[in-house]
Amino acid sequence: MSVFDTLRIAASGLTAQRLRMDVAASNIANAGSTRGPAGAPYAPERVVFAAAPVGGSPTPGVAAVALPALDRTVRVYDPNHPDADANGFVAYPDVDVAAEIADLIGAARSYSLNATVTAAAKQSALDALEIGR
Repeated sequence: MSVFDTLRIAASGLTAQRLRMDVAASNIANAGSTRGPAGAPYAPERVVFAAAPVGGSPTPGVAAVALPALDRTVRVYDPNHPDADANGFVAYPDVDVAAEIADLIGAARSYSLNATVTAAAKQSALDALEIGR
């Protein structure tokens, strides 16, 4: 494995963790949304990771895809809410804010670790060039 493979793998990890942070932030921001663009409550998303070739190399990296979570809502009785149905219930997205914050913290730590790997690989390549001089 070359230093470039290491950099490609770490870069794919950085991209995947950034997506994970974006999705968690979006889920937290829309936890109280009762109506989205289509009129339905916000549908929270989840990030799914899979091994994938990176940059045309056979070396596996990480690919991340944001997929909609199960279409679950929490119904709250509030007949005065403008989005209440005929029975007085309002549908909110089923977002566990504490779990999303924990996922956000985990993604931030993973992002930081991938950045550390990138810096170490870069320094290793620079040190190898110094030896060759």
